[in-house]
Amino acid sequence: MAPQSLILFAFIALFLVAVAFALLAARRQQRKAVDNLTCLASRLGFEVNRKPARFGFEPPPTVEGRYRDRPVQFFNYTTGSRKNRIYWSAVSANIGNDNGFTLELAPENFLTRIVTALGMQDITIGDPVFDRSFLIRSNNAAYAAAALLPEIRARLLSKREQGSLGQLTVKAGVVRDAEIGAFDDAARVDRMAGMLEVICDLAEVAEVYKA
Repeated sequence: MAPQSLILFAFIALFLVAVAFALLAARRQQRKAVDNLTCLASRLGFEVNRKPARFGFEPPPTVEGRYRDRPVQFFNYTTGSRKNRIYWSAVSANIGNDNGFTLELAPENFLTRIVTALGMQDITIGDPVFDRSFLIRSNNAAYAAAALLPEIRARLLSKREQGSLGQLTVKAGVVRDAEIGAFDDAARVDRMAGMLEVICDLAEVAEVYKA
């Protein structure tokens, strides 16, 4: 066999091995996510809604139930497209009577400081540590400051200290806490389960809001 042919054969073989390892890793990740969500559902008494497998891969299920008499869901979604696609894990609670209150919290970082300097809204609530840690936006700054009770702030700061770069939103009839990454990470599953009280508290705050 000519040297050029040997090089081509070796390249193809290495490529196929790399693809096989990538597929196996992805399958392990998906299985772990399914297992973690199934355990979470059992722990909370929720239902697991599994999705049909495609090409031998089972997508992560959604986990749904009621918490504090409110519909709650754990699920995944993506933003962006192609190379810029970001995979998110989220937990949400429905707002029974949406009166239009909106709130967005994102971790403070170099980019958020730039956009704030360019004029993007960033509410301060009078808690220096919290104000330094999060970019806060709302359609009612005073109500948002009152809604972010000390126990809610403490839980959000604790989650941030655990390494979460998640975002919390109250809008369109839903309170949602989301993190970049998948549910194959057991620590992420626990962090998001620990946010159930916070998102239900904020759902109640949104329900009594009056513009």
